Amino acid sequence: MESLLPKVLGNISSYLMKYRAVSAEELMWKIDQEIDSLTEEEKKKLAKLLEGDVKQMIFEGITGKIRLSVFSPDMHVQLNYLGEVFYTPPTHKYMPDELEKGFKRLANLRFPMVSQIAEDAVKDLMHRSGYEVSDVQPGIPGSSKTIKAVKDNHELQLFIFPSIVFVAEILEALKGVTAEHVVVVPSEKSPAPFVNFIRENMDKVKENVKMMIWVVNSLESTVSPFMGTPGDKEIWKNLKDPERSLKASQNWIKGAVRSKVLDEDF
Repeated sequence: MESLLPKVLGNISSYLMKYRAVSAEELMWKIDQEIDSLTEEEKKKLAKLLEGDVKQMIFEGITGKIRLSVFSPDMHVQLNYLGEVFYTPPTHKYMPDELEKGFKRLANLRFPMVSQIAEDAVKDLMHRSGYEVSDVQPGIPGSSKTIKAVKDNHELQLFIFPSIVFVAEILEALKGVTAEHVVVVPSEKSPAPFVNFIRENMDKVKENVKMMIWVVNSLESTVSPFMGTPGDKEIWKNLKDPERSLKASQNWIKGAVRSKVLDEDF
């Protein structure tokens, strides 16, 4: 029994050493994995040893809120990146790419819970707009689902991605799509990932006049425009608050332009 807690903490430590910067959600997910892998007897013994919520106590021990064990990894340095809380070890000088990779892992971790909602929401939108929809083979790398929507002689292709943070990687590939097309992404906890996308990619986005970006609110199962306007007024009418959504995006674009100019002047 004395070796059980060090073993659990050691497994978690190996994972954290690999990535260095992990979100609060990813850390709790890893703790869940380790505890859930134990036998029922081991879980009971660990609960008796820690005298509380085992998973929460391990989390707080790692993030420095309590002193749990000398074997506990130390990830008490807290950082905010794109609206999410990340933890890093105190001796590690984090690099921006580690936070970026950590955010992408977080997006992939969350996506299985919202992917079907996103798919159902856009298919329902297209049906209500008078389109026939069908699944097709993914034409863009990283797309979790590719949908073709057809109405009369008009074709629309929709590519569903786990997060807006992946879209920059496929902007060049999207230029080769001849039909009008939409990148569909889930909403985020904060506008920060969308503002960051605009700031870093607005010039490339402007080059592709056939592309739109839509955002699915997974709690409401609604679809709102983020960039671009559909030519079909039926689609526009069935989007959620399209005027307000695009107005918000335009304000973000103005802010991103000002920020970029300041950076260049500096």
